[in-house]
Amino acid sequence: MHPILFKIGTFELHSYGAVMVVAFIAAIWLANRRAARYGIDKSQVGDVAFWTLVAGVLGARIVFILQDLPYYLSHRNELFSLQFQGLTSFGGLIFGALAVVFWSIKHRLSVWKLLDLIAPAFVLGHAIGRIGCLLNGCCFGGVCPPNLPWGIHVAGTTELHHPAQAYDTLMNLVVVCILLWRERKGLQLGQLTGLGLVLHGFTRVIYEFWRAGTDAQVSAGEASSTYWGTLPFTQAQAMAGLLIVIGVGIYWFSAVKQRPLNTAPTPTPA
Repeated sequence: MHPILFKIGTFELHSYGAVMVVAFIAAIWLANRRAARYGIDKSQVGDVAFWTLVAGVLGARIVFILQDLPYYLSHRNELFSLQFQGLTSFGGLIFGALAVVFWSIKHRLSVWKLLDLIAPAFVLGHAIGRIGCLLNGCCFGGVCPPNLPWGIHVAGTTELHHPAQAYDTLMNLVVVCILLWRERKGLQLGQLTGLGLVLHGFTRVIYEFWRAGTDAQVSAGEASSTYWGTLPFTQAQAMAGLLIVIGVGIYWFSAVKQRPLNTAPTPTPA
């Protein structure tokens, strides 16, 4: 684990924050390369990306606090953290998507075009962001066999753990490739967004199986995500399941209601 990349005097460059910057730049790069396909100017990509980032970070922090509200009500000095810590990706996804919708309405652009443009870029950013989790030593997997060649050490424990963060990165990179492949094959507007939600949701469900454990296991450093009460799955898996359902709905709705990308309606005879 390398939570701090380097230190100069009192200045410390945290690996998680640095990787998040790289993830944001990579996401903008991918969106810019495909913007012309959707008839969107690159300057507009930068503008919506900025507001999506702001909303995403705020949302990730707000939802994280709500998940552990009793703790933060008794530790109010920790509510307003200026560091990249105490965030949840689902909060970032929800608030970021809302920012995209509001921005597109304000600028009179197609919501579905903008969401389709952003979908692969978001997944790419998420995949890179997990490398930050790996370096930071958070969101790790459960205990693995001691002879696993790629097992990692986690602070506070003596056992090797699955590098679940790296597994999530690899799965989401595959998702990016699938989305770009399907985009080139041709889809109705909105279907890429739906497909992205479905595939990303499945990766999160799988990822959580490596992380999940009881409260006692989390306290002992043997897991990094707790089961939801007495249920055999985590809250993150429940949210991921909801994403899958929403994605299927969007994919089906788009197939029935939307027009193909760059396809003009048939003119009505005079």
